[in-house]
Amino acid sequence: MRHVLIAVSVAAALGMSACGGKKAVVGVVLPETGEASAYGTSIKTGVKLAFDEAVKNRTAPAGLEVVYRDSGSAPPRALQEADALYKRGATVIIGGATSPEAKGMIPLAEKHQRLVISPSASEPGLAASSNLFFRTFPSDDVEGARAAEFLVKEKNVTSVLVLQEDITYSHGLLPVFRAAYESLGGKIVGMVSIGADGWEKAFTEKLEKEKPQALYLCGYGEAILTAVVAVRDAKFEGVICTTSAIGTVDLVWRGGKLVEGLYFPMARLDLTSKQEPLASFVKDYRAANNDLAPDIYAACGYDAALLTLLILQKPIPETMTDLLQRAMGQAEVRGVTGFLAFDAVGNIQQRLRIHQIREGKVVDVDTAPVS
Repeated sequence: MRHVLIAVSVAAALGMSACGGKKAVVGVVLPETGEASAYGTSIKTGVKLAFDEAVKNRTAPAGLEVVYRDSGSAPPRALQEADALYKRGATVIIGGATSPEAKGMIPLAEKHQRLVISPSASEPGLAASSNLFFRTFPSDDVEGARAAEFLVKEKNVTSVLVLQEDITYSHGLLPVFRAAYESLGGKIVGMVSIGADGWEKAFTEKLEKEKPQALYLCGYGEAILTAVVAVRDAKFEGVICTTSAIGTVDLVWRGGKLVEGLYFPMARLDLTSKQEPLASFVKDYRAANNDLAPDIYAACGYDAALLTLLILQKPIPETMTDLLQRAMGQAEVRGVTGFLAFDAVGNIQQRLRIHQIREGKVVDVDTAPVS
């Protein structure tokens, strides 16, 4: 396991918060305001639930102190907040909700020799860039390939028009999707940049000329909502596949009828499951959030906090090697999105299933049996 092997050679003393001091400090840096707030606010509800439950049930590490900070959806601000929290003694920071924020936090984790656990950053290569980075949300390497497989093998779609948001997220996901789609015999007949000058006209012209069987909307939720307005105006009747970024309760609610029928790959979150800890998570989440159902981002936030709590349990790790061994040793522990099993570089290992928005709900429509 790469994490542990590297840690042996760079083991460093942890701060007092993780080495017998009175406090176990955990930092949480999420975009609660700004353009990525739909994700940050949802993630925070899951993170807070996990920590609140641990304190209530007296399973939290002695002296646990959880400090929440808003990144404002601005990577420089996220870095400032993370740096301040590491200096305050945080052993773990849950953050980097977006890939740009996570990318900036990784060098800080290296500098301070502490961990960063991302509940949603998905850019390929992030985990491989540092042995101190873990994520409870699947990499775009997995999502892009699953979307391509779905379109070709399950929908028999061999031509697709891509509408993309010009951001880091799309830049990481699209090459994976393209490579997988073309390797399966599919053809991308055009690319349109959402929000660029004259993009709606460019889209309708491409649609009329190329007559694609499907559309792939690649970007964050706000861009997807913008794109789908143009798609509905054009009366496109083919398959529409998008990204897991649409999968928040807020975005699905705001999208309304516009997002009905959209497909996207996502980790399974069965809100009717009787299996623990998922059943209790859904019940407790509803109780704490005015009967609102949790989404995948709240669930991944909960799992990030759960992993943090497991890492900091007694006996508290005394070296970075011990800390990493603890993180990598939770493969038999079931979180709410699946087992807390990571590959050699810190990516959560999950099979993504195809979901569809139906009557305002995210429904698992994958054809494979549930494992």
